[in-house]
Amino acid sequence: MADEAALQGLFDDVCQTLAHAGFDIASASAGDQTGLRVRREPDAVAVGWVPTGELDPAGRDAEYEGIPTALRQALLEILTQAGYVVQADRSNGEVRVLPT
Repeated sequence: MADEAALQGLFDDVCQTLAHAGFDIASASAGDQTGLRVRREPDAVAVGWVPTGELDPAGRDAEYEGIPTALRQALLEILTQAGYVVQADRSNGEVRVLPT
């Protein structure tokens, strides 16, 4: 398990990096809020995306697999270039940022 202070620092740094890259970040504790979500885990920081219903205004519940895949790849590139150790969690579509 990572040190609590170090994990909080990593969380803050990741949020700041993503904000500087132009992302609006929603807190994972915000309930049903959509958008880019960042949360602390016991041993990492997880970054994921919850699409808005406006993505499909016709309400067809269509799957837009290309969008989450492209976003995950962008997150991997941005965070890697910023010097973080990252891994894709394909089971839930998130990117995990690991402490060094």
